[in-house]
Amino acid sequence: MANVRNRRLAAILLATLSFALADPAQAAGGIGGSTTSDGARMTWMNRQDLRAIKTSSAADRGSEVAVRYEYTSVANCGSNTPNSTSPNDFCAGATLACQGRGDQEGLGPSVRLFRRTVNAAGAPTGPWVQYGITCFPEDAPGPVRPRVTMAMVLAAFHDTDFAKPTLDVQPRGNVTLVTLPTYFQTSWPQSGYQPGEIDEVDPARMAGFRVEIRPRVKSITYDYGDGSTSGATTSLGGPYPEGDITRTYTRAGDFTVRADVTYSGQFRVNGGQWIDIPGDVTIRGPAENLTVKTAHARLVSH
Repeated sequence: MANVRNRRLAAILLATLSFALADPAQAAGGIGGSTTSDGARMTWMNRQDLRAIKTSSAADRGSEVAVRYEYTSVANCGSNTPNSTSPNDFCAGATLACQGRGDQEGLGPSVRLFRRTVNAAGAPTGPWVQYGITCFPEDAPGPVRPRVTMAMVLAAFHDTDFAKPTLDVQPRGNVTLVTLPTYFQTSWPQSGYQPGEIDEVDPARMAGFRVEIRPRVKSITYDYGDGSTSGATTSLGGPYPEGDITRTYTRAGDFTVRADVTYSGQFRVNGGQWIDIPGDVTIRGPAENLTVKTAHARLVSH
């Protein structure tokens, strides 16, 4: 059984080392040095590594193995360890360490991984030793403290009641003329959360933490209803004569115009630093009817 255990641990360490070598940026990111006190390399660990550890740990239960471990993780904040009496369960740095990664690399926040040796009864026989760090907090082996994950923030962000952009059209009355520049301006209704407004997420969705989400405009696309669009742009347009979102129609008719906004967003936990949320959400604006007419000149006799 000892040989089986050794082969299993060798496979886990080889997978971890392969991951580190495949990503030089991550391999260079040792946590507090390149080795721990028991000689194990501390490196960024992916989901495969973590699941291999869980599988190995489960197989050890009830079997005769040379070394048994128990595992835990803590938020990658300050000097957090499993022995901290007042651990910091969230900090901006833990999230920023995972920023720019995709789903396959882990969205974070980052957590520190610890293990210690235990006997067959599960009683500890050694100190906690840090052996890695990961941006997959939900897959970390061992019990975890309540924490806000980026997956939770993303779900809340996509559930935000975003304000739907409306269009103000000039000339007034939504009637214009062929060859006459028509001006468009985006405005925000009272309903929904417009850019800069803060949405407070139900703490029950956030492990008891106070999480706020602040939408921001990433871009706006204007659809003029005649097959033409402008954008993506960050301009809200404006009225005549300074507005920079205009369309000169070349034919008469009835057209459906609208503005679609793509929101990005930020979040913060317990009133802390604002942090960018990965990804965006596009909201289709309500349609406005616009009539384009042709002006005819005629002579009038008196």
